[in-house]
Amino acid sequence: MGLSYVVMKDHVAKFVIIGLLLIVVGVPMLLRPAKGEAGGEVVALNGAGDTKLIIMTPHNEQIRYEFATAFNQWRLKQGKETVVFDWRAGGGTSDLRKQLLTQFVDAAKDGREEMGVGVDLFFGGGEYDHNKLAKGIKFKRDGEERKLSVSVPAGLNEAVIEDAFPGQMIGGSKLYRDDLLWVGTALSSFGIVYNRDVVEMLGVKEPKTWLDMTQPEFRDWAALADPSHSGSIAATYNVILMRKGWEDGWSLLRRAFANARYFASSSSKVPVDVSSGEAGLGMCIDFYGRFQAAVTDDVRVGYVDPAYMTAITPDPISVIRGAPHKAIAKEFIEWLLTKDAQGLWQKRIGTAGGPLASELRRQPIRRDMFTIDGKVDWADRELDPFSVAKPFVDGVPDYFGFVALVSHAMAIDIHEELKAAWAVINRVEDGNPVKGEMLRLFDAMPKELVVDWPSDELRDQWLLILEDEDDLRRDEVLGVLDGFVKGLKGRYKKNPDLKLQDRLAWTLFFRENYRRIVELEKQVELRRIAVAE
Repeated sequence: MGLSYVVMKDHVAKFVIIGLLLIVVGVPMLLRPAKGEAGGEVVALNGAGDTKLIIMTPHNEQIRYEFATAFNQWRLKQGKETVVFDWRAGGGTSDLRKQLLTQFVDAAKDGREEMGVGVDLFFGGGEYDHNKLAKGIKFKRDGEERKLSVSVPAGLNEAVIEDAFPGQMIGGSKLYRDDLLWVGTALSSFGIVYNRDVVEMLGVKEPKTWLDMTQPEFRDWAALADPSHSGSIAATYNVILMRKGWEDGWSLLRRAFANARYFASSSSKVPVDVSSGEAGLGMCIDFYGRFQAAVTDDVRVGYVDPAYMTAITPDPISVIRGAPHKAIAKEFIEWLLTKDAQGLWQKRIGTAGGPLASELRRQPIRRDMFTIDGKVDWADRELDPFSVAKPFVDGVPDYFGFVALVSHAMAIDIHEELKAAWAVINRVEDGNPVKGEMLRLFDAMPKELVVDWPSDELRDQWLLILEDEDDLRRDEVLGVLDGFVKGLKGRYKKNPDLKLQDRLAWTLFFRENYRRIVELEKQVELRRIAVAE
């Protein structure tokens, strides 16, 4: 009896395990959309047959599914076979770009660079990363140094470009590169995603500006990403620096960094943690924030683009040199620019031509999509990027290339010291003379990162001066800013290894200042004791 019981118990356990596995595997299949909008069968994500597309992308699974499925449905209507999509999606934009460039460097060593590396397209990310692909790699052969662009023109028909892009600019950003080594497929902006329950619990108002992220109440509640891994978050930090200026921009960012509980390797983690309440707010690209807000029916999670303090930029696609399926890659790009494909970015589930499983909550790049009639089926009808895009003031430098380097030295590599210093500053009451010294140390920068303004007046009024084309001091301001950026670029052009040395030296500089702030708190406490006695 005992033996039979044990055997029976063992069989029951096995049946339970098998049943659970069937549930895990079967439920997603049952819940997966089986019919298209017209009741026809939905084409499988990877299609069938020998036609392939190999795409490196930072795009999430929802975007990959919707566009692969819709493209295959479109091809079937054209009497063509479906495409097998091979997505290479392991990491953020910067990580993927570096990986691709490294593969080409290795190929060039063996003289195989024109054969490519088995990738057709790089889909998504920012223009910075796609411009890096266009700039390509350097390598030596036969004693001669050579340069090679990793991306190549798709061979798009001029009529396609003219139809999709009546104009090339939105604000200060190009919608496609002059030489067509990349073209934009969607628009991106950058903002704040926040959890309304956490905000209410902390007793603060819903954030509307970047400055709101620096409130002491958000200490350990902010979620941020590492700009050395995420191109979108690097672009977000860069926008703040370009809008507010080098000094004030880093002052704001440093306080936001001090409120952060972590720096994720992917910016997609930020809105997920905000939605779950693991974080109260965070910086992210617009569609990540809007998508997460949609998951909670826009009740628990909110998203906001800080007014006049963000940038609207293209989300490009590039054809990669040696693409094994270049003809299909060209066809895919041309289809992406059609009104039908562009509608997928914004349409609601269940509407004609809309997504099947997930609303993507992104901004189309075609200007003619932003009409009253065109937005009837949209999830975010208030979007109007071509009307609200604000160009950067002429002469404001682009700091993107220095964002990750300074962020690591200032905060990421010594985050605990930064948070400790920030906590001390917020414990000391305003008006205490020691607090002034603490703030001076907190905002101090190494000499290489200090803009050499000839007067306090220029330092305080540089933006107003640049905005006034008739101001006689404008050329002087332009010269100061241009000289600062060129100085940093030239520093590393002569000696690339100096970046690592600077990062170490600057880290030590910031760490020492943060530790001195903590020590200063002891002086405050001693004074308090002396007064009490």
